[in-house]
Amino acid sequence: MKITFRQIDAFRTVISTGSVTEAATLLGVSQPAISRLLADFETELGFALFHRQGRILIPTEEARLLVHEVRQAVSGMEHIKHAAEAIGTYGHSTLRLVTAPVFSSVMMPDMIAKFAKAFPNVALSLEIEANDDTAAWLVSHSHDFGLSTSEAGDPTLTHHVLTEQHALAVVPEGHRLAAQAQIRPEDMRGESFVSYARGSRFRHAIDAVFDGQGIVRNCLYETRTTQSICHLVARGLGVSVVAATEAQLRGDAGCVIRTFDAPLTFRAVLTWSKARPLSAPAQGFLDLARERAGALE
Repeated sequence: MKITFRQIDAFRTVISTGSVTEAATLLGVSQPAISRLLADFETELGFALFHRQGRILIPTEEARLLVHEVRQAVSGMEHIKHAAEAIGTYGHSTLRLVTAPVFSSVMMPDMIAKFAKAFPNVALSLEIEANDDTAAWLVSHSHDFGLSTSEAGDPTLTHHVLTEQHALAVVPEGHRLAAQAQIRPEDMRGESFVSYARGSRFRHAIDAVFDGQGIVRNCLYETRTTQSICHLVARGLGVSVVAATEAQLRGDAGCVIRTFDAPLTFRAVLTWSKARPLSAPAQGFLDLARERAGALE
């Protein structure tokens, strides 16, 4: 039995309209073409679909039973069509990202904004994890990409270093250190200091610089994100050292940015799984991230 979709469509439309003429108009074909499709369909089925009374077609009982199946089949075809359209425009996709807090307020939002312009139909989920190890674990199990300050030790993951920059010092406007072009660790001795939260590898690197020189700070405040640190500094709660570029920090009113004169850099490392193939949107995100990294070099 060789049944075509055109035969089914003609049958369904004639049943719905009750008229060959109307069916031909709706389908954009001639009336003889509709009649031929119905005749061929009946031949393939082996039974009559309509009683003809002049120009009027009256569905047989067999046709009434068949049309229910036909409508379900056509509905399924429509579903496939819409699904294919969604897949073609990435409407089915969700990009799952995770970032360490240090990059959650500036770098990752910048990357997401660029991605959204290139893939406007892709849904996106961003999680912020307390430390690099948790971010790497999520990437290995469920997430497409993680952004952290170091390479993961998991051999199933691969990475790309997006940037390596010198850390910056931030102090409140009007603070005594704001008059200096650069700030040394020694200059922050005894100062109220706003730290990244414990568990951050960059927090550990900052502490190592001060501890290595025997410099004691008054570490009263800690928070997870660079933006939160700058907000607290701008309100006069202390000074800090942050992982960000000058361009990323210029919009923080009340916060003065200075060079930090110490051998302290931070890395932004994008990590993804070698075990899972990248979807088209994920590959697009990776390409945009690499392009951004090249522009910063």
